[in-house]
Amino acid sequence: MDVDASLHEPPTTQLPNPIPIDPELVYGCDEIGFMPSRGAKRRVIGPRNRSIQHQQGDGGRENTTVIVTICADGTATKPTVIFKGKALGQSDKGWTDGEIGVEWIQDFHEQTKDKSLGRARLLLVDGHNSHYTRGFLRFARKNRIHVLCYPAHGTHVYQGLDVVIFAVLKQNWTQERDAYYRQTRQRLTKKNFLKIYGEAHIRTLTKENIKTAFRVTGVIPYDPTIVSDKLAPSKETSSQGELPATQPSPVVA
Repeated sequence: MDVDASLHEPPTTQLPNPIPIDPELVYGCDEIGFMPSRGAKRRVIGPRNRSIQHQQGDGGRENTTVIVTICADGTATKPTVIFKGKALGQSDKGWTDGEIGVEWIQDFHEQTKDKSLGRARLLLVDGHNSHYTRGFLRFARKNRIHVLCYPAHGTHVYQGLDVVIFAVLKQNWTQERDAYYRQTRQRLTKKNFLKIYGEAHIRTLTKENIKTAFRVTGVIPYDPTIVSDKLAPSKETSSQGELPATQPSPVVA
């Protein structure tokens, strides 16, 4: 009796087609630091025949970190501000660490869960270690938040916040800080930082700017041709991880 040879072949496992994530659920986040006397280069108008013109500034060097999160639909979540200090919501060095990273993603979830209606969200991040702690990834997985990391040395090309938003934000921040000082004669402090930064944030995080950040980096609409080989990070300056041993079939490393 003839037997169909195909019955003796090992069954093939077909992976389900991936479910696309709606643009309104694609987010990008990054950190930006502010110092009292740090800002964009500016022209200072003063008397003629003086070789050096000065604008007085605060001599403080304490860094304040702001985590900015934007969405491909042109919206943004409320920013997270991290002051240098010892209390919760503060950091010894003024930037995010593992504990604050978990606090942040929990807040991100609260701000975006109603919009998601149980659907998966995509969160684009850089390689900072605060994004890859066990607590951070466990919470993300539990709440259907897919975390995708930009390639090493590539945020200046792929990260829309770096490419579009942060340069404008720095400029607006400098203008708001200087205007506040001219009006009040008060130096920048933790007490007035939120007021000053808030004005710059609102001016910068417009729907047009946010959508441009995703478009010019080829994320939404998806266009891999935007980033050419010339712009992409070089292999000489990038790191590539490998598993210590080849995985047996059908697992593909």
